[in-house]
Amino acid sequence: MRHSLVIVLVAAAFTGCTTTKMGNVIPAENDVYQVISVGKSEDAALASALYSADTTCKQRRLRHIVISHKTEYKGIVSAEAGTTIEKVLEIVLEETGKKASAVSGENDYRTTMQFKCE
Repeated sequence: MRHSLVIVLVAAAFTGCTTTKMGNVIPAENDVYQVISVGKSEDAALASALYSADTTCKQRRLRHIVISHKTEYKGIVSAEAGTTIEKVLEIVLEETGKKASAVSGENDYRTTMQFKCE
């Protein structure tokens, strides 16, 4: 699991046009923090949570240790249906030269992560 977290963070760092946003960091007892982050994709929400944990701990000159995390899809339609609808709209509207509105949103995925700084 730790290996996949590193890959996501590295991938997010090398994505030039994407800016990672800070999630909401909530301090809890026993020096544990919780961060809630959202994103357009599962990877984006997780990258935001990791960025938030890393930033929070770096401010204290420490490193973050992930205790637990969970990512949930919170979009209007299922992720698969949203992708299909967007593709169909793109094909249909291609003749008119218009762009289809996105069915998916910037807040479709939510990652909740607990971490501590050491």
